[in-house]
Amino acid sequence: MQKIIPITDLQRGAGQIVTELADESIVITHRGRAAAVLVSAERYAQMESDLERLDELELAGMVEEARRARASDQALSHDEVKRRLKKRTTERPGRARRAGK
Repeated sequence: MQKIIPITDLQRGAGQIVTELADESIVITHRGRAAAVLVSAERYAQMESDLERLDELELAGMVEEARRARASDQALSHDEVKRRLKKRTTERPGRARRAGK
């Protein structure tokens, strides 16, 4: 179960609370509402590593999807994309100016 403490308890006993962290996260409340979550440096590093791995897997999936689209002639060439973009900007010049602001 997740530990929940008010911010005033954290202010009074930060050293002890940080020492007791271990694998458990602590929700810090301010005026009765969750305001922050305190996790150990080790757990934070693991979370960062996990997120990086998920990004890699997502990118690998996108590359595989693009390869399948290209293999089945569902992909556009670079020249075709440029042509379509140029056509869009010349058809709606006011829109391109607003986007650049």
